[in-house]
Amino acid sequence: MLLYIVRHGDADTPAENDDDRELSQKGIRVTAAMAKLLKSAEFDVPEIIVTSPLPRAEQTARIMAEEFASKAKFEINPGLRPGSGLESAMSIIASKKDSCNVLMVAGHDPLFSKLASAIVSGTEQGIEMKKSAVALFELTRYDVPGMRGILRAYLPPKIV
Repeated sequence: MLLYIVRHGDADTPAENDDDRELSQKGIRVTAAMAKLLKSAEFDVPEIIVTSPLPRAEQTARIMAEEFASKAKFEINPGLRPGSGLESAMSIIASKKDSCNVLMVAGHDPLFSKLASAIVSGTEQGIEMKKSAVALFELTRYDVPGMRGILRAYLPPKIV
């Protein structure tokens, strides 16, 4: 299975609490540009997109769906909220291995940097997921917490 890990876009917006922050105009613009780049470069299109329920992550996932994967099934999963553990995220991913060939997850840091690093190296350090960054992996092992894969692409936001 191919796995996209997408960190939410810039959300430097006022809100009563952190959970309510939405994407800023910059976050919307950069995320849309990243999605358009994936489409124009003919990256494999996700069949399922799973996102954290927080507005900034859900908005990021919806932009990816609209601009890149309009036919993808869309799911919201609280196991991708900030503060969730690696095993929660890996379990969500592993649960999709028989349902699709290409999966996208959208969420937050530090979880997504730890997840990307763990998939490649088995440690929680090494890959930093910047806001709106996309990492693409070819998964080779699905066991939790030993999920592993090959990094096929890392697209930082500064390329768009």
